[in-house]
Amino acid sequence: MNCRVRKMDDFTREAKITVDFIKCDVEGAELFVFQGGTNTIKRDKPVIFTELLRKWSAKYNYRPNDIITLLNGMGYLCFTISHSKLKQFFAMDDKTTDTNFFFLHSGKHSKAIKRLVV
Repeated sequence: MNCRVRKMDDFTREAKITVDFIKCDVEGAELFVFQGGTNTIKRDKPVIFTELLRKWSAKYNYRPNDIITLLNGMGYLCFTISHSKLKQFFAMDDKTTDTNFFFLHSGKHSKAIKRLVV
């Protein structure tokens, strides 16, 4: 079976769509999704919800912190969920047990960040 794969930037440009929310869980290839969507992410500043696991990203020779760094460079802050609130998250290490992360743009989502952060 063949499957056509396209970068997010190409798809959103051709379809002329705006992105408000990205949910990404592609078993370790998340970095490539975000790299292929940098123009879309910078332009639309969507809320991003993604799974980050060291064991999956290792298969693609990167670390989850590479995604945090990439999105930080676009103005995003990283969060986990703690008691129905968001808790800012800075870097994954060997003790990290969280696997689901929200990324909110520090400017576009500033009101939500103030309201939702512990």
